[in-house]
Amino acid sequence: MDNHMETSSPEVAMARDFFDRFSSAFATFDGHAVADLFATPGVALGRDGGILPLTSRDDVVRYYQNALDRYRRDGCRSARWSELATTPMGRRSLLATVTWDLLRGDDSTALRWRQSYCLTILDPGNPKVFASATHAE
Repeated sequence: MDNHMETSSPEVAMARDFFDRFSSAFATFDGHAVADLFATPGVALGRDGGILPLTSRDDVVRYYQNALDRYRRDGCRSARWSELATTPMGRRSLLATVTWDLLRGDDSTALRWRQSYCLTILDPGNPKVFASATHAE
């Protein structure tokens, strides 16, 4: 995607590729495809401040399948990310924050929020989320 405002570095390139893969997985509306992007155990912090343990792949699949089903029922057909910000956390992890837009079939925005992801980069070609936090507004 060319609408991102970050500068170029190996970490940024890795994060851009990761979020492109995340968008593609989202577009399948298949929780298993999204779960491929996550390490377990992990944790998610929701908009309401609730902490959700994601101790197994099945937990991740259930969590995301419920969200994907809800988004699809609400008319969402795809997701777009923008405004990437990254912060290296040593050699093995990266904090990446993006703004998500859930899009209707006509590409209008149905829902927008900002979210941060802690990525493990033990395999730089295949980073995985081990923690995420939805930014409360």
